[in-house]
Amino acid sequence: MARRTWIKLGILAVCLASLFFGLQAFGIRPADVTPDKIRALVLSFGVWAPIVYLATYGQPIVPLPASVMTITGGLAFGPWWGTWAALTGATIRACGEFLIARLLGRQAVERLLRGKLAAWDAKLAANGFTAVLLIRLVPNLPFDMQNYGLGFSRVRFSAYAPATVLGMIPGSFAYVYLGYSLTDPKQLWKLGLAILLIIGLMLAQRAWSRRRQAPVHGGRA
Repeated sequence: MARRTWIKLGILAVCLASLFFGLQAFGIRPADVTPDKIRALVLSFGVWAPIVYLATYGQPIVPLPASVMTITGGLAFGPWWGTWAALTGATIRACGEFLIARLLGRQAVERLLRGKLAAWDAKLAANGFTAVLLIRLVPNLPFDMQNYGLGFSRVRFSAYAPATVLGMIPGSFAYVYLGYSLTDPKQLWKLGLAILLIIGLMLAQRAWSRRRQAPVHGGRA
């Protein structure tokens, strides 16, 4: 197994352990956090539930795991409205974090860019839409880090926003459908389909990443 994979698994284990002990510290047993209770909590706000969800997901200040928030959208609102809500919340968050980084940190970062970093920044700006689209389709960093990192770059917001929306659609639907499938455990085929969607998405992302990194052999024999 590649070193990067082990690192990702290690980070995931640390996050899960932190979540477990954090819940314990607040007197919440993980066994009590069930899909039905999460769904009931979100829907307890009545007609304001979508607004509360969007405000929670979309705020750019407190770090939140994007996958968990997207799954919650499926739990609360179903596959279609859940995808719309999760995609909207993620887009608001992504744009907010981008603008914060652009307004507060771009000038400071620009002074530090030298050599290869400056060339990479220029290349990223020249291919803004395509670069952001690929980053969203083949994510190698946590969602919040992507947003801030791109905000520090020279990518234009006019390219960043639409590429972000388009690139997040496949992953959003896959994770929303996973959340939706958890609302009815009796229909195991839904859960199986959701897992297959996520596995298929991961394999497609990995294949795309390898294709981009593979050397191009051209010319005449």
